Amino acid sequence: MNSSPLPPPLSIDNDHFISGDSTGRRRRRRRHKHHHTVYKNPFHSIQSTLDNICTQLSDKLSSQYYNGAQSVLPPPHILLPSVLSGTLAFYATSFSSQYIQYKLLKMSTGTRPAIIPISVGVATVAMGSWMGHLAGLGTAAAAARYTALSSSSLDGTSSWMMLWNRTKQTDFIEQCHSLLEEKIVPMKDAACRTVHEMIRPMTIDNINNKINRRVQQERKEAWFHAARICIIGIITYKTIFRSNFMSLSPSSYTARGSFATKGIPIPTSSLSSSSRSSSIIPSSFNYATKSQRDILHKIGTRYGCHTCGSRLLFHRKQRLLPTAQKKIIFHGDHIPPVSVAKQINNRWYNRKLGRTVAQRFYPQCTNCSNKQGGLLSRAVNAGHGNLHAVGGGSDSYFHGWRMRMGHLTGGLVAAMSTATTTTTVVGGGGSSEEKEEEAAVALVQSSRDRIRSIQYWMEDLLRDAKRTICNVWDGR
Repeated sequence: MNSSPLPPPLSIDNDHFISGDSTGRRRRRRRHKHHHTVYKNPFHSIQSTLDNICTQLSDKLSSQYYNGAQSVLPPPHILLPSVLSGTLAFYATSFSSQYIQYKLLKMSTGTRPAIIPISVGVATVAMGSWMGHLAGLGTAAAAARYTALSSSSLDGTSSWMMLWNRTKQTDFIEQCHSLLEEKIVPMKDAACRTVHEMIRPMTIDNINNKINRRVQQERKEAWFHAARICIIGIITYKTIFRSNFMSLSPSSYTARGSFATKGIPIPTSSLSSSSRSSSIIPSSFNYATKSQRDILHKIGTRYGCHTCGSRLLFHRKQRLLPTAQKKIIFHGDHIPPVSVAKQINNRWYNRKLGRTVAQRFYPQCTNCSNKQGGLLSRAVNAGHGNLHAVGGGSDSYFHGWRMRMGHLTGGLVAAMSTATTTTTVVGGGGSSEEKEEEAAVALVQSSRDRIRSIQYWMEDLLRDAKRTICNVWDGR
């Protein structure tokens, strides 16, 4: 009898030697378990995705425009002070410009032609962007100097412990004097040196063409850099922060104010016949309907009075009062006011052409409404020939102290134009002043390279957009 070899014993595996239905459940359970094991933190994948995008964008810009020498944004210990100093510099420039318009030029948002306050606003934004850039550059130099001084000493804990022990033994005045000499004065010198290096080529005089070609090229590059900064600031102010150039002028009481954003068109039927026949009808809350008052209240609580910008935060508690006890918070202000509109419509060329001025409702607080009514009443009684100019000039509202969203333009420009370098100012060969001068030159050059790279990036975007539009137009 032929004996055949016995087959190998069956290897029973609990994962495979089970029924088909159980197999599907086991596999689904295993995948489900594996899914929860890998994605324990739901924000991990989102954060990793954002990090990858930022890394790829940084690598692309660094390799394409920065030559791999810089990152897209400076480190946080330089970024935050630069943004803050740039914002404050832009705010100071805006305040100075508005004060000059208010006191010397007698300008306001109602100045005609409107191109005058708009042009002054554009110039203010350009100058504020340049000042914000210089402030951010100086702050970056001071921060880099502080980092270099800190790294040249012992580690942070030991240095702070030494400083703490020193405060127990020395007087407070001596401690402040030591801090001033060791930290603050070198930081101030580094900031001033960097700012001076930035503006030095712009002050070179070309008298009888006695400067050489290298100096001429340096001066040309400095002025082109300033022009790039101003253009970037103007684009940022208008597109990113959605601000109006005329809002940098004092608010006129008889024209659209500096804080005006949204208004409600006034139909002709909303003015009664008695209103059209009267000599003067000051703007009143009664002109707006109930639905218009509700819309104006929402606009006013969000954007504020179009003249002074006040949101009347302390008056919102009146919502809890009964309807009979509620007071008017925001009036519906006619822009232009009724008396101004009547005077404009009665001019001979408007009567010949049959034109009438269009009016809109804007929210206005009670104080500004009373001021407007008083100005127009006195002007009409005195027979003023141009009521539109009554609320401007020295009678306009000065709002230079109020912070605006557009003031962040200086901080954003400072962040975009601030770069870090690997140049050190402590240690190594050479004198200390030579190293500090080299650090200032390197920081200025890196800032110019960064702004130039932003220009190239914008040119590439416009070129791609033009190519896409042409392809769509040609039907490709």
